[in-house]
Amino acid sequence: MSGRRKEKRVMRAPEYLGQPRYAGDDGDGHRPVSGFMFQGQATSLPLPREQAAALGRRLPLVTWPSLTAAMLELATSISGLGLAVFLFIHMGLLSSVLLGAQSMDALGAFLERYYLLHAMAPLLILLLLAHVLLVTRKAPTTFRQQWILMRQLRRIGHLDTWTWAFQVVSGAALLVFASIHLWTALTDLPIEAVKSADRVSTYLWFDIPFVLMVVGHACVGLYRIAVKWGLLSRRGAYGALVALMAVALALEFAIVSTFYGLGGGL
Repeated sequence: MSGRRKEKRVMRAPEYLGQPRYAGDDGDGHRPVSGFMFQGQATSLPLPREQAAALGRRLPLVTWPSLTAAMLELATSISGLGLAVFLFIHMGLLSSVLLGAQSMDALGAFLERYYLLHAMAPLLILLLLAHVLLVTRKAPTTFRQQWILMRQLRRIGHLDTWTWAFQVVSGAALLVFASIHLWTALTDLPIEAVKSADRVSTYLWFDIPFVLMVVGHACVGLYRIAVKWGLLSRRGAYGALVALMAVALALEFAIVSTFYGLGGGL
């Protein structure tokens, strides 16, 4: 064998390509000795350039338009939640008629004495208008958009798509129904059981669809809020929707039937 020392050829792992390789430099030619030493806590494994670029493209960037859209969605949910809370409070106050006309009259006199109705009515109207403006930015307003929506509904059997379409239709109808209801109630103060009973017995054809739409719109809206913001699972939110709607409709129709009886309809 010649006096020249043969160079020791070794196989190298891909992650160590490009590093100096010396067979006799206190290592085995595969990796440097410093590779066994602790160099600090690693935060992530090195990625090839192509994978890193693809990962960067997948990560969403927070931009002003996306932040604005998220804030508008949050404002829509908050305004809808506020209207739903008002509906259930209103339902609870009206349920006092189930205890007798005197109970409802006493409650109406209390609200009138401290001007609570006068103070809450403007806030309710502003909240209602704000909710309408927020939801109309995504509602189909042209005939072409509505036609496309109907075609998609027939093609896609998806629950949340149908609930969104129901919200659009019932919301447009409620804008008319709620305006009439607020006008007749606020222009005939104080609130009394006999006056309410006369309106219900005379305009029962108005009150029944109004109750169905307002309860359905509120309950479906709460379902969509719970699913959208991850408050409940889709299955849990659906069960809560059915239970809440059943209880609310039962209470509302008990109130309507009581008013109808007081008005001489039974």
